[in-house]
Amino acid sequence: MHICLVSLDYWPHRSSGLTIYAEDLARGLNERGHTVSVIAAHRSGTPRVATINGVTVYRVALGVTDWIGYSLRAARVVTQLRRTKEFDIVHFLDVHFAYAYDGPYVASLWQSFRQRLHADGGHPYASSRRNYLIRRTYYAMARRVMEPISLRRARCLLAACTSAAQEFIEHYGVAPTRIRHVVQGTNLEALRPVPTNTLRERLGLNGKRIILFVGFATARKGLEHLAVALRQLPPDVVWLIVGQWEAGYRARVMSALGDACGRVIEIGPIADDERAAYYSLADVYVSPSLLEGFGLTPIEAQACGTPAIVTDASSGYEEVGAYGLVVPARNPDAMAAALRRLLNDPALRQRLGSQARTRVLANFSYQAMAAQTEAVYRAS
Repeated sequence: MHICLVSLDYWPHRSSGLTIYAEDLARGLNERGHTVSVIAAHRSGTPRVATINGVTVYRVALGVTDWIGYSLRAARVVTQLRRTKEFDIVHFLDVHFAYAYDGPYVASLWQSFRQRLHADGGHPYASSRRNYLIRRTYYAMARRVMEPISLRRARCLLAACTSAAQEFIEHYGVAPTRIRHVVQGTNLEALRPVPTNTLRERLGLNGKRIILFVGFATARKGLEHLAVALRQLPPDVVWLIVGQWEAGYRARVMSALGDACGRVIEIGPIADDERAAYYSLADVYVSPSLLEGFGLTPIEAQACGTPAIVTDASSGYEEVGAYGLVVPARNPDAMAAALRRLLNDPALRQRLGSQARTRVLANFSYQAMAAQTEAVYRAS
């Protein structure tokens, strides 16, 4: 088949976990013998058209309205390409990108705009007052106008977790028969427990207990609540933050840390081949998210044998199964209690980490994701 994937970004520019989903799915489908084209936003320094590991990537201008205007331009490019490329499947990797496309397509479900409007105690998550007003306005507009169109036109909808499917069934009236469960997988071959002595010494962490967050540090991730939890823990507990910050959000998290600021090490973005070392270095991985369509970083941590703490916000239970701890979102006291439980019990950490790794290896490979997605394509 010739498959067209529409994402917001694609390597080398990553703006969210959706980009990694696009890369892993494209790789898996390509390995299964399919021709894969990707539509992604044009970023500075990227060519308009390029072939990356056997996948042809077409870059489309992003514009000041971000994904709203990008989706309109991406739809036009897909329509133009279909005249010569004869795509068998067009797959929007987030259903919200599909509102302007009037051809046949399948789409993936993550968070709804209803959830985004209410994720932070009944309000939109935001990094500042101005950011709050912007999000509230365009989330409400997207929910009323763009979201229903995208959902209605899709031939089939893919969901990586039950919580995402239930959101769209219960609150948007999507028929359950239109939704197919497809696991979100990743490159597990690159994620395994590895020695960390060199990294520990380089970071000056001998004798420290380490909690880790990896990802795009945005207001949706709830890091200010983990910051408050850290203040309740002993001084030998250090928090590593790997990834890039949303503009304006870092100051909010640092303010929540108070005197514990000195126990935070900001690593910044890292190369893919460094991920296993950081996950292996951590005693506990923490995802304090306010909302997740399906969080991939807890899966990556567990693949490296590191137990995870997640929140009950949407997909948390499905990310860790029976082999991690789940706490209420926006509850620093519960987060601190869960951290104390794991940090003070090495045997429990070892047992949960080992069991979680076994579960992840059995269920969350990118090869399984590609095979299940192909099956959906053939049935659509």
